[in-house]
Amino acid sequence: MNLTDFFRQLSLLMGLPAVLLGAAAVAVIVIMRDWRIVLFAYAVLSIVLALLLSQIIPPEWALLQAIVGGLIAVMLYLSARQLRWNPASGVSWEGRWPQMASLGSFRALAVALAAVTFLALREDLVLPQVDLLFSDAIFWLVLIGLLGLALHEEPLHAGLSLLAVLGGSELLLFSLIQNRTMIGVLEGGQLLLGLAISYLMVSRGLASSRTASGLARPGEDA
Repeated sequence: MNLTDFFRQLSLLMGLPAVLLGAAAVAVIVIMRDWRIVLFAYAVLSIVLALLLSQIIPPEWALLQAIVGGLIAVMLYLSARQLRWNPASGVSWEGRWPQMASLGSFRALAVALAAVTFLALREDLVLPQVDLLFSDAIFWLVLIGLLGLALHEEPLHAGLSLLAVLGGSELLLFSLIQNRTMIGVLEGGQLLLGLAISYLMVSRGLASSRTASGLARPGEDA
């Protein structure tokens, strides 16, 4: 049994569990603040999307989603590690970003309300030529991803929320159209988006570091 056959059989066995795991992963991206947990959740989501895509497109094409997702996770991890501690500012990377841990319960409540909305409307949203399980996954990914864009201003969380929306859009698009060129274009676009998120993380962190250093100097002189 080669890797392609194993991936296909695994995807068939993990239909509903994969959807539930992906739903939990995107919820973690929106609710949690710790960048390590968020990046792990995105890596899980990328694997789940690859498993789901392998049921509607050739598995070797679907593997691109897992590969691209892994590359994006590595890029964001390296950017986050670079900003974790800056000796020039003496402030940890987590400390330079706005302290919004007190809003964790609010984000959890927002996701819970979105889940209630999802359960109330899922039977009315019927996508033609799309399996019901895939329809639920698409609706949930887009809904929670847009919620994450509304709740977060940081590049990491907002960028991963946007990638979740794109993941749901991919499931819808490839359920209707199977085109190898389109898969390459979309996966390449996701990789470029990951580079943009990584750049914004670094630039924002360095700008915050300079601001903190500038505010510290008057106090030192005094």
